[in-house]
Amino acid sequence: MANWSYRIRNGAVKILCTLDYWLKPKQRNGQIALHAMFKDEAPFLAEWIEYHLSQGIKHIYLTNDKSSDHWQEVLKPYLEAGLVEVENSINHPDFYTREEYHKKRISAKAAKKYEWIAFLDSDEFWYCEEGYASVLKNVPGNASGLVFNWLIYGTAHQEDLAEGEWMLEKLNRRFPDGHEENQQVKTVIRSGYGAHFFNKNPHYPNYSPWAPLYWSDGERFRPGQKRVLIEPGHIKHYWYRTEAFFKRVKRGRRAFFDGKERPAILEDWHYRRSNAVYDPFPEKALQDLKNFHQKFQDQ
Repeated sequence: MANWSYRIRNGAVKILCTLDYWLKPKQRNGQIALHAMFKDEAPFLAEWIEYHLSQGIKHIYLTNDKSSDHWQEVLKPYLEAGLVEVENSINHPDFYTREEYHKKRISAKAAKKYEWIAFLDSDEFWYCEEGYASVLKNVPGNASGLVFNWLIYGTAHQEDLAEGEWMLEKLNRRFPDGHEENQQVKTVIRSGYGAHFFNKNPHYPNYSPWAPLYWSDGERFRPGQKRVLIEPGHIKHYWYRTEAFFKRVKRGRRAFFDGKERPAILEDWHYRRSNAVYDPFPEKALQDLKNFHQKFQDQ
């Protein structure tokens, strides 16, 4: 019965996606917005915001999910500059329900101004060597969005960040390319082409058969496909962040979502593997971030 219920709901969403594809207005301005939901991540928000603005994101929508740290102080200059908007998450006990609600809400809101909307978490940094625009302009004409693989980074044994240090500069070790979790994707959707987040899936939305998702190299995306595509773009996922953040926040958060702690032997293996490959952040993109930061501070 549960399987039939899913099929019926999935079919209804496919119809909605198709109607939207044929009937909704479509932006053609090439501009990109970004959305993330965050909780108690104030020390890392400014770098994440400034990096994406330095790479060509025009506007950032944020959802605060019951944070208790100093996030308002961090966001204040970006809010005053009109670069960021923030809203509080709805009052619902299930995280994935809250997340999906706000993805849908921002999809509809951003579609009025922006052709593309990237949906990431605040520990995920979207990277394209030739720039976002060069990748997005070459997508198939019927694409409702592009998916980008993760590359997941460890702590690089960095206990914490001193004031003025860049996380992207210090956390320079990651999992090998073939690590299974790197097969996960996040999506940049195209306004008006019918993509709808569905069934509490944060990685990619449902879509019309007439307007499917694609990989960034032009291959059609198919759910369940196992692929790790690094070029022409990917998402650098700083899952662990620093040692201190992992111990204080992330480990407990993962146990909450998984329902239990990882066995010690698996935790140790995962930690060591997360630092196996030396991979410094690309120098040009890092310099773009530093230049943007200096310019923003000088205003």
